[in-house]
Amino acid sequence: MNGYEKGGSYKTFFLSVRKRLTQKIPIFPELTTMLTGHGNIKSFLYRLGPTDNRMCPCGEEEQTVDHLISKCKKLRNQRNEMIRKIKNTGGNWPATNETLINNYQFFFVKFVKSLELSDLK
Repeated sequence: MNGYEKGGSYKTFFLSVRKRLTQKIPIFPELTTMLTGHGNIKSFLYRLGPTDNRMCPCGEEEQTVDHLISKCKKLRNQRNEMIRKIKNTGGNWPATNETLINNYQFFFVKFVKSLELSDLK
């Protein structure tokens, strides 16, 4: 298990359902995967059974949403670009998932769109 309770990944981005319902968020498969932890992420696929390996291809640790956002060596360039843009607006890194979606949604969405999750299997 990836350490999240039921709906836990989603709850790290949206602490309040009421607030989430007022936000305009683009919907596309890769963002849904990152927000929910469901989809082409090895920790999720491992839990369901299609794979017997939950490790990220970078070799560092289990492939989870947090790993992909904050630590995966294979995503270093994309992450550094997002961090640079956040810092250029006066923001701090690391940022919480809630802060990413609430304060830096444009940069976070661009980061997610730059990922090839199918290449990270």
